[in-house]
Amino acid sequence: MKNKVIIDERMRQIEKQKLKELSYDLIEIKKSENVYPEISSHVDIFTCKIEDVLIVEPSQYEQIKLHLPSEYKVKSGLETISSRYPQDIKYNVCIIGKKAIHSFQHTDLQIKEELTKQEYEFINTTQGYTNCSIAVIDENSAIVTDKGLYKILQKHNLDVLYLDYDPDIKLLNDNQYSHKKGFIGGAISRIGNRIMVFGDLNKIDQDNKIRNFITNKNINIIEFKNLDVIDYGGIVEL
Repeated sequence: MKNKVIIDERMRQIEKQKLKELSYDLIEIKKSENVYPEISSHVDIFTCKIEDVLIVEPSQYEQIKLHLPSEYKVKSGLETISSRYPQDIKYNVCIIGKKAIHSFQHTDLQIKEELTKQEYEFINTTQGYTNCSIAVIDENSAIVTDKGLYKILQKHNLDVLYLDYDPDIKLLNDNQYSHKKGFIGGAISRIGNRIMVFGDLNKIDQDNKIRNFITNKNINIIEFKNLDVIDYGGIVEL
């Protein structure tokens, strides 16, 4: 049976094709009217994977469950999301190893219950978009552009690359670029033993900081030369 990956339905065909070449079946999140257009089909807005358990926001639950084998552990979240912050961050929990990072007063209760059950360390932040804002590289390292998150993750003994500049990451508004900026965590994702960048890494990587940080950990990078880097809310591998 092929592995599956959850993606934003707006992902470019070249990126979808690459995932298929890597032997993944694609499950596409369909655009929702419940949140603003830029994040309307973002993976990290509607799903949260905790080890082998996938928790899905109720409005997307049936559609995603339909594409999963019956033995897969998928649960509906308890809370729906909406456009107004912090109602849109309930599933945007970042997980690095056995650490969970989020503004936990706003986290979906099903997620908190599962994290507690699986004995995760809770790291509370004021930043609600933690999964958007943190690019997880492996079980002990990450890349961030938010100085507050950088300090918090360092304090918890994680290896963190802080980018002291604003990378040019695009967000989609329908089929056009939004005037809003994308986040690094939604533009760089771990898949298997690789890191996938949704575009050309050189377009966001000053002085090769990102490339060196990743390759020094003996992790290969998949990227798409000459393409703008787009925030799709990451991807979730199943």
